[in-house]
Amino acid sequence: MSAQLIDLQNICVGFPQKTVLEGLSLQVDKGSLVLIEGATGSGKTTLISLLSGGLGMQAGFGRVVGFDLPGISSYDLTAMRRRLGIVFQSPRFLDQETVLTNVSLPLAIIGTSRSECRSRGTRALMDANLASQARRLPSELSGGEKARLQIARALIHRPFLLLADEPFAHLDSESASAAEALITKAHARGTTVLVTTHQPTKLAKTAIRYSMENGALYSC
Repeated sequence: MSAQLIDLQNICVGFPQKTVLEGLSLQVDKGSLVLIEGATGSGKTTLISLLSGGLGMQAGFGRVVGFDLPGISSYDLTAMRRRLGIVFQSPRFLDQETVLTNVSLPLAIIGTSRSECRSRGTRALMDANLASQARRLPSELSGGEKARLQIARALIHRPFLLLADEPFAHLDSESASAAEALITKAHARGTTVLVTTHQPTKLAKTAIRYSMENGALYSC
């Protein structure tokens, strides 16, 4: 795989009567921590959707974790997503399943044995300071705990690239710090990380920073 895990060149993404990303280019090297800062509506979520294969592009070229995005097949899209960890802006869980089952879901999807899912899931919850919540339902967690659960789930299958869309939104300072620590630890272990945010974060001290405005990226 190339040393560049993200290579976007002159990307255009739009919807009827509105262009969201126009002429956007971004290169992210393996091992990087990238922070994209911008107001709500600036195009950050659209960018994450593009990078994760949820949106197509009208123009330009994109390659993510070794897969070319234009015209990607459903088979390759599945393979690409197995190399990604994705933190959505709004947490999505299996509401009737336990926290342990939820954090282990990416492993179960790829056919990992039940015992291995349980073992690695337990370790992931310990890292996220959620071990005591393993048998609870997601609805019983606080907002900060849900944020950490979502990050832990995105990292459990050891992805090449973590895409985190507004992972600190609506969190108090203590909960945001705990979520930041999880992401920092993942980066220290070798995961390439791209985070979007509209609010200040401690990650800015060490990250490669960009600002986003009206669908365009600017180096900070």
